[in-house]
Amino acid sequence: MPFLHSSTIKPIQLPMPILLTSFLLVVSHVSVAEAVYCEGYNENDTFTIAVPGKASFKTFVHKTPHLENPDQKKNYSGFCIDVFQAALERLGCDLPFTYVEFNGTYDQLVQNVSDKNYSAAVGDITILAERWKPDVSFTAPFTESGLTLVVPVRPGPKAGIFLKPFTTGMWLATAAVLVYTMFIVWFVERQSKNEEFCGPLSNQLGNALWFTFSSLFLAHRERIQSNYARIVVVVWLFLALVLTSSYTANLTSMLTVSRLQPKQWSPKTVGCDENAFMPKYIRDELNFTNIITIKDEDEYQARFKNGNISAAFLENPYAKAFVNTYCRNFTLIPTKYSFGGFGFIFQKKYSPLAADVSKAILQLSQLGELKRLEKKWLTPKKCSQSQTTTEDVDSLEYSETWMDDVDSLDLLSFRGLFFFSLATSSVCFLLFLGHLLKDYIYRSPKPVADMNENNEIV
Repeated sequence: MPFLHSSTIKPIQLPMPILLTSFLLVVSHVSVAEAVYCEGYNENDTFTIAVPGKASFKTFVHKTPHLENPDQKKNYSGFCIDVFQAALERLGCDLPFTYVEFNGTYDQLVQNVSDKNYSAAVGDITILAERWKPDVSFTAPFTESGLTLVVPVRPGPKAGIFLKPFTTGMWLATAAVLVYTMFIVWFVERQSKNEEFCGPLSNQLGNALWFTFSSLFLAHRERIQSNYARIVVVVWLFLALVLTSSYTANLTSMLTVSRLQPKQWSPKTVGCDENAFMPKYIRDELNFTNIITIKDEDEYQARFKNGNISAAFLENPYAKAFVNTYCRNFTLIPTKYSFGGFGFIFQKKYSPLAADVSKAILQLSQLGELKRLEKKWLTPKKCSQSQTTTEDVDSLEYSETWMDDVDSLDLLSFRGLFFFSLATSSVCFLLFLGHLLKDYIYRSPKPVADMNENNEIV
């Protein structure tokens, strides 16, 4: 039997600093291996993104310097910033970047990206043909485009608006049919010995009038005995139902439109954004001469309140944000003029990245994410739905414009129903008269003839 020799192997002990250094090296290599940078991005470059510092509406781009955060990206907020960051999340790649505030005009911002002073620009930047340069790439727009006229609404409805749903002729015809129906019901029921329509003449007419008027609201309680009167009442109730429903619907429309009707406005006192292409466009393309440039949404409100401007031209996103904030005081009139919408700008060498961001924007739109962000930033809780008109301004050369009132309902729309009610009441009245005449003849005593002694009629 061989001799077995057993020996103990001692473990090699390394100093703790060497172990810690080795672990950090392994982790760093794994992190580098897992990092996937966005297409077109060079990790040796410094990727800086310019953000407009003079945005007219803070809901789109806003910096909070009083809340400085170690994470510099969190110092900027707004609708445009959230759209950009949501698009980067859809890419699924790393894009180390730094936001830089830019306080020039938007045309200068585009030029700085073209001159390679910034890698990209993010904000409420309108895509225009004049800004399309060979050294920059625009993403797909993430807002709708268009020029909108913002106008203050008229004062609330007048005291006599409750009479406007019907024309004067319609009111008179309704009153005439009501009185005629009242007379038919009173006469038929009185002759039918209905106790509720008997008594002194004043009480009879009062009960008949009350019955006919209360039937407009289906609140009558008087009992009807005659079948002729029941036919008259059924037709009258149908007419009353149509009249009350039409009146309610038309009055509701008038009360709503009265809030949406813009005041008269003059082309000599219009406002627009000063930090954009709008003043030149309105002056050259729309031929407005006296234009007041405005720097932010608070000044818009003050100018409207002071009467310095009677209307303001804004791009659709700005107009919606403004009217949603002051929804009780302003309304929108869309125009036929449009632009390219808001988009992001990249240097030409980052065109693949711009294309990927465009694809991500389209995906956000299809998934409803853009609508959710728009509701979050552009629709305050106090104005859940913007009050906008649907009628375009086809021409801006007129000195004033306003929305048409809702038309009052005239007799022509209901002449068939009125004629049917009157005809039914008249026929029932004539049939009832014939019935009374027949009863009178049948119940009247026959005269007794004189006879002589031989029982012969003399």
